[in-house]
Amino acid sequence: MAVFEGPTVAEAIATGLKQMQTTRDNVKIDVLENPKKGFLGLGKRPAKVALIAKPAPQSIAAKTATPAKSAVGSKPAQAAVPTQPVTPQRPVTTKPVKKVAHQAKPKAVAKPVKSTKPSKVAKSKPAKPVKASANEVPTRTPAEIAARQAANEQAVRDLSAYLLEVVKQLGITADLDVDFGNRYASLNFDTPKQGLLIGKHGRTINALQDLAQVYMNHHGASHVNVVLDVDDYRERREDTLKRLAESTAREAIATGKQVFLDPMPSFERKLIHAELADNHHVTTFSEGRDPHRAVVVAIRK
Repeated sequence: MAVFEGPTVAEAIATGLKQMQTTRDNVKIDVLENPKKGFLGLGKRPAKVALIAKPAPQSIAAKTATPAKSAVGSKPAQAAVPTQPVTPQRPVTTKPVKKVAHQAKPKAVAKPVKSTKPSKVAKSKPAKPVKASANEVPTRTPAEIAARQAANEQAVRDLSAYLLEVVKQLGITADLDVDFGNRYASLNFDTPKQGLLIGKHGRTINALQDLAQVYMNHHGASHVNVVLDVDDYRERREDTLKRLAESTAREAIATGKQVFLDPMPSFERKLIHAELADNHHVTTFSEGRDPHRAVVVAIRK
């Protein structure tokens, strides 16, 4: 079997026939790979074909004739097979045909195609350890745990420097007080321009918090939950939201209509839902798409 390449399958076959000095009728053609144009010249591949010379008919006839003469004309051949001396026709009709069939099967080229099966098996076997490794997360070595904590701590340091630079570009001078744990990072700004850094309804500080979370995700610490605060603004905002939830529930009960609150980030919406979860008169749900998603308070049916 000879393998030839060309820009197209036809050109690859023509090249092979020219080099083998034969015609298409005397060979068996097996297309191994079709050509690929690629993208902008990347991934371009030529066509590959395999040409297998077919056995000549005269050689097959010669092979079928020689066993017949040896089986009929020579008695020693019958002595070599003492079990069936009476039927000398079997070697003539069956055995040579089987030999020719085996010799005429250069189709064994199909075997390399079947050889892809072991690769599938090899791919399926590693899938089991992947599931096992996901379940074996608690069995980390102390060295791996220490390395991960060090990486998270470095990411929080880089985040602090990044946020201070962003705040500086906003014209705000501030310091950061960082409280860092295994799965959380609380960064509290200390600045005389608290209102400017917080923004209306906390929009500025919330936007900076989203930016900080994206920064941590980009640096491989997506499991660390980042919370930004300015002079205990989060605690005051939580008390405000609780009072807002109660007053909104009373309004919905009094009017019998749905009450729509202003758009809020997801963690503030969760606080409203949790505050009214045990209220037997109203129910809550969210409508809209971020960043305009808002909580709706309605009469419970």
